[in-house]
Amino acid sequence: MVRWLLWNLPQQFVDKNELEKAAAQLQQGLADTSDENLKAVINLRLARVQVQLKQADAALKTLDTIKGEGWAAIVADLRGEALLSKGDKQGARSAWEAGVEKRCYPGTERNDADEN
Repeated sequence: MVRWLLWNLPQQFVDKNELEKAAAQLQQGLADTSDENLKAVINLRLARVQVQLKQADAALKTLDTIKGEGWAAIVADLRGEALLSKGDKQGARSAWEAGVEKRCYPGTERNDADEN
């Protein structure tokens, strides 16, 4: 039940464009869990909401809390969105390029043997 609320309630608020309420629910979810992977997912969702709220600096701080190479590409993508929303086109480009270099999305791992 708790996980259902954690996933669905914030999304319901986003669907209604009640982004402040969505952010509050996500922050409550962070306080209620100790699972690091779940915290990473919640922080990703929170950063997306913060970008929508035009809170780019808050989104960047939220993204800074996400650790682990498995999250690197998606964090870089969101970092690019946040930077672009601040008008930092070069920073956004650099973030997106870093994400591409990480190649962490499933199925996109580069096999150097394929290039020969």
